[in-house]
Amino acid sequence: MKITWTRVPIAVGVAVAVVLLAGAAYLFNLPPFDSAVGEIRQNAVCASLGQSGQSVSALKSVLPEESSYAFDDDVTLRVDDGDDGYSSDCSVTGGDKELMTARTQMMRAESVQSWVSGEVEQYADGSGRLTSFEARAEGVASSSVAAVFVPCSSEGKIPGGQYNLSVVVQLKEQGESGSSETRSSLIELAKGAATFAHAQAKCDMPSTVSGSPTGKASPVYEEMYNSPGRAPAVRRLSR
Repeated sequence: MKITWTRVPIAVGVAVAVVLLAGAAYLFNLPPFDSAVGEIRQNAVCASLGQSGQSVSALKSVLPEESSYAFDDDVTLRVDDGDDGYSSDCSVTGGDKELMTARTQMMRAESVQSWVSGEVEQYADGSGRLTSFEARAEGVASSSVAAVFVPCSSEGKIPGGQYNLSVVVQLKEQGESGSSETRSSLIELAKGAATFAHAQAKCDMPSTVSGSPTGKASPVYEEMYNSPGRAPAVRRLSR
């Protein structure tokens, strides 16, 4: 009897401890109750970010871990050489939050200082946190934003003079990577988006982004661009 009464309290205590530990693990998302991290698939990533393989690697570096990711891509093409309406808008969401945006717009060329002041520095809490990159490209970056200003349409094509492509990638929710790694990955995303935009916008001026190919637009956008009677816009929603 003594042996029996000694073992019962011990067994009950162990059971209670196990229940408490399991509850704590569930409450704080500890293994085995932690949420699985969502996969960033190449075929779901915004086409406007450029080569999907490079984009996926950079996205994994900058984005916070979420159970799932959604990409919303909207690209508007030019109707002819005199049109300045090219734009793209990529939004990345996860956990009911917008994590990152990548926006490109065609705009009249201006000084780098004016462009940074008007289009970029509000996303970096002031221009003091921005540093330049790329000797040939007009690009600036911080750990929350990367942007490039790429020549596109030469003077005389569109009323008002030369037109450039302004590409701004803004990270709204940061992952666990350090500031230096995050900045480098944002730069890669901005360069990829700029390379894509330069081809799709039918630019006649050479790209200043290193590693940019000088090929034609990709077939899917080429088809949309040349199809008679169709609006020059492409929209893809992936979930």
